Amino acid sequence: MIRTLLVAFIALVSTKLHAQSLDMTAIRNDFNKGVKDESLCQKHLQALNKHADSPVERGYAAAYHMFMAKHTGNPFKKMNIFKEGKAKLEKELKGNPNNVELRFIRLSIQYHIPKYLGYHNDIEKDKDYVMNNLYKLNDKFVKDKIYNYLKGANMYTSSELALLGR
Repeated sequence: MIRTLLVAFIALVSTKLHAQSLDMTAIRNDFNKGVKDESLCQKHLQALNKHADSPVERGYAAAYHMFMAKHTGNPFKKMNIFKEGKAKLEKELKGNPNNVELRFIRLSIQYHIPKYLGYHNDIEKDKDYVMNNLYKLNDKFVKDKIYNYLKGANMYTSSELALLGR
């Protein structure tokens, strides 16, 4: 009985500590800023590397890892950092191919990076998947955040935006 209570207490405390140490609202809000702001990118990447334990959290960690390539001067190091982040994101997507938020992360990255990086093959597939599945997300904040980001990115037609926003 005491052991069961102790295990339950430890689980509760570790859940609370995790929730306090990883601010997914800020990480999502700053998603489009991380590529421009090195200190913001480092801050979120450090927190994600330390505390990410879900596929979506690890997906954002991979994205911020790729963003760090932009903040690196050495071209060889830049490419290695980008490839490491890409591999991490693809690993999460392989295990969770129907996760709308992971597909959104990849879509956003592939849509905005230079073509010479060779990471753009899934744009149309992810664009269609997100458009046809975003409405299924239960978290209204995440759903609205993704919709508004994609609306501002101008990658969808007005009829596609109507489907996306349902």
